[in-house]
This record gives sequence, structure tokens and C-alpha cells, in this order.
Amino acid sequence: MDAARQKGRNLHDSSRSPSASIFGPLQYHIEMFLDAVSARRRGLRRLRSKWGKAGERDGSLANRYFELTRDAAPAGAVDDKTWVDLEFPRIFAEMDSTETPLGSQFLFRQLRFYLQSPAELAAHVAACEILWKDAGLREEIQLRLGNLDAESNGYLANFIFGKPPAADGFLRMLPWWSLACLATLVAVLAFALPVQAWLATVVINFLLIVRLSPNLSREVDSLRACNLMLGTASHLASIRPGASLPPQLARMSLEAPARDRARKALGSMSLLQAPLIQPIAIWLNLFFLVDLAAYANSARRMAGVRAELASVFDAIGSLDAAIAVASFMERHPQRCQPEVSAQQVLDIVDGNHPLVRRTVPNSIRLDGRSALVTGSNMAGKTTFIKMVGINLILGRTLGFCLAKEATLPNSPVMASIRGEHSVESGKSHYFAEMEAIQGFMESAKQGRCKLFLIDELFNGTNTVERLAAGRAVLESLGGQGQVLVTTHDVELQDDIAGLYDLYYFQEDPDVEGFFDYRLRPGRTTRRNAIRLLQRNGFPGEVVERAMQYSERYAGLSRR
Repeated sequence: MDAARQKGRNLHDSSRSPSASIFGPLQYHIEMFLDAVSARRRGLRRLRSKWGKAGERDGSLANRYFELTRDAAPAGAVDDKTWVDLEFPRIFAEMDSTETPLGSQFLFRQLRFYLQSPAELAAHVAACEILWKDAGLREEIQLRLGNLDAESNGYLANFIFGKPPAADGFLRMLPWWSLACLATLVAVLAFALPVQAWLATVVINFLLIVRLSPNLSREVDSLRACNLMLGTASHLASIRPGASLPPQLARMSLEAPARDRARKALGSMSLLQAPLIQPIAIWLNLFFLVDLAAYANSARRMAGVRAELASVFDAIGSLDAAIAVASFMERHPQRCQPEVSAQQVLDIVDGNHPLVRRTVPNSIRLDGRSALVTGSNMAGKTTFIKMVGINLILGRTLGFCLAKEATLPNSPVMASIRGEHSVESGKSHYFAEMEAIQGFMESAKQGRCKLFLIDELFNGTNTVERLAAGRAVLESLGGQGQVLVTTHDVELQDDIAGLYDLYYFQEDPDVEGFFDYRLRPGRTTRRNAIRLLQRNGFPGEVVERAMQYSERYAGLSRR
């Protein structure tokens, strides 16, 4: 024992030895020096520190690519209400660890578009798996993407997929005016003409810059960003070849000729970004109006290469987004590639909610049937149907679910989880929910959607009408598709059991916090809300009378 203690003291003392006290700070200062002189070291340190962590991007322009192309989804898009009700703004923000605005916008669009082809879903997962496993490749890609990290590049989506840049009328004359300015200067120098002739062109250029630059500055910057994007794609395409590269890199290599055409079309803007030109660019612009002239020339030619620019934007954004998804995978090791069924089969085994830190896995299987889930507040009903909806969307957009196993129906999902009273629109909770459910019924009738998630149906109205309207709606929807609905109204269990499988959550006296958040199959008659009164110290006689009254009201509602 004494020998062991002495050995421990020796080890402890050695950590405080003069050499340790000297070399510790020395090593730290060496590391700091190397980071200061090496941008690559700084970049790698930053990338490694954020790997597997939640994203921190601004996200203010993240929806632009989606909004500009939302009608192009062959299998449909996640509707706005479902996106919000299932907390996807938060999920996207946590997932968005992209390096560029292009990647952020691609990821947002990817989460909003359902994919019809299982092969596309499998290919996406395979690319993410490659980037998840190969840290060296991943980091090399991220370092090269750093050229496009400026938030202003978020406007590229508008420039490429939105309205074409203006290059007509007076703007078409700017390249000729630029040549005229040069010719005037040459004439002044060659023929000893009055210098005032050239100064007059400088004054006109100054006035044109003041007049035109504020309106065109964003488009000029976007044209410059297009050239930067094309150069970044070429830089990425030169990454070492290998058998296990993500398909985006192979695509960039194949599209090199198309990129060359685009760079030639935007050549004048590219020339102005040359290192030798940049220091004198402001004077060239003042003397010869080169910036605006180059913009007019490039904008006119851009119409012929928009398809090539769109393809490059898509390839870079896809690659950046795939790395962000790989980082998300690092945080969520339990995941699976779902099977997409042509039948109305929903089967999730040990599904998890990505925003719940200490999540309790739950499972459900529905084969051509719907589900009614009962339970008191805070028991886990809402979190459960959100978990199901989130995994349905992740499985159909990214190709994986946060579950042990999953089979998903080949249908979009629509959700009504959080009805809100809108003061601005004057809509009550009930009216807003009524509109949402009406949309569900129309979508089911037309076959656009066959899967619906509803939380606390019609809870904004009185008991009798809530039960009556709820039963009628659930019978209609359950006859045309699949519904997962939560409710406090245990009376509905008997009314709609023909179409719905029954599940419930309940309190568990052996669990701290009263609930174990476990989904149980079957019907329940337990009055959980009243039991919570007892657990929270309400007088016994109040609890007893509440139980008696609940039985009386339940009896009346069954008549």
C-alpha cells in the first residue's frame, strides 16, 4: 500500500517537475504560433471542433433555393404548416453545420422535398456515409468550400434560379462607353488634345457609378460570386481520385467542359477578380467604368449558361449539405435506412425524437389502420406523434430514420400539432384547426396525401361538440387514409375502434416525474389528470369527488 502511494506521489510530483512546467506552456505557444502562420491548421482545428455538434449558421436566407424551385418536386413538398408543427425549423438549425450558404440552402430544400425513388434515397445515404467515415476527405472538401463561406453568397440562388439579371436598354451601351473612355485617353495622349476631354469622361463615369451602382451592386457581387463558385467547383474536382468518393465530386469532374463554357461567358467579370487587377480596380472603374461594363457584358451572356451555373450550384450545395448530414449522423448513431412500402404500412421500431436529449424510444406498427393515442398532459403523446412525423420526413427526404428499423408508406405526411389563435387574422384556435382538418380531408379525397397527424382534435370547443365532430372527422379520414391522433377523450376509444388501433400513455408511480413516456397498446379507463392532482398534494376529498364526477360525466357522454 505504501509503495503504491509513494508511486502515486512520484507521478504527481513528476507532473509538477521543472521540465513539465516549462514544456507545457512552450508547447502551447508553439501550437499558437503554428496556427497563426498556417491558415490550413486554423481551418482544420475549427472543423474538428464543430464536427458532430449542432449548426451555428445564420440561416436567414436558407429558404431561398426552396422557394424558387418548390414547384419542381415530383413527389411533392413538405407543406409549411407540417414543417412548423413538427419543429423542423429547429431540426434544420441543429443540422445546418454547412460551410457555405449554398449548402445551407440545399439542405433546407432537401428536407422539404420528398424523394420518390428508393435508389435516390440510398445514394444520398451512401454519400453521407462516405463523408462520415473518411475524415481526411471530408475536411479537405470543407477547406476548399471555405472560399464561398460569405453570407452574401446566399443571394446566388436568386441570381441563378430567380429572375434573370437586367442587361437591356441603356446597360447594353456600357461596354461601348468603356471603350470610348479608353479611346479618349489614348487620343489625349497621342494627339496632345486638351486633357479636359478625358476629365469629362471621368466626371460622367463618376455620375454613372453614383446613379447605377446602388441598384446593381448586389447583381454585380452575384456575378463575381458566380465566378468564385465556378473556381471552387474546379478546385473540388481536383481532389484525389479514389474508389469511394461521393458522387458529387465525380459529377464535378465530368462537368468541367460545361464550367469552362460558363467561365468564358463570364470572362470579363473573372478578369476583374485577378490579383493584379484588384489593387487598381477602383481607378479602372472610375476612368473606364470597367465594373459596370463587365457586368453588362456578363449579364447579357449569362442567359446562355444559367443551366451550367444551376448545375454547379446544385453540386456544391449537395456536397456541403451531405457533410452537414454526416455530422448529424455522428450525433445520432441509432439510425436505419427505411423500407418504403406501396401499401399503407407504418412500422417504426425504437424511434427517437432528435430534439429530445434523454429520449425514450417508442415503437408502433400500423398495417392499413390508424391509431388513437390517449393520455394526460405531459405523458408523451405529442412528442410521440412528432417523433413519428419527423422520422417519416427524414426517411423520405434524407433516406434514414432515427430508429432501429422502419417501414414507411409511400405518402407525404400532413400534421396539425399546434393550433394557434391569430390576433392578426382574427382566427380562433378552433377555426384555425377546422381549416387545417378541412385541408386534410380534401387532400385525402384527391389522393395527394394518405397520412395525417393530429394532436388534440378540436380541443378548442366544448366537450359534446368536440366528441361529435371529432368522431365524424376521424371516421372520414380513417376511411381514406391513415391517421395518428392524440386525445384526452377516452370516450372516443369505443366510438372509432373499428378503424383505429388503440394506444395510451400513463403515469408510472415508480418513475421520477410521474411518467415513463412509454407507449402502451390497448384502451385505458384511467383518469390520469385527476391522479396528477393527488400526486401534487390536492386535498383527498377534492380528488375523490373529482373521480366520482368523472364517472358520472363519462356515463352521460356514453348515452
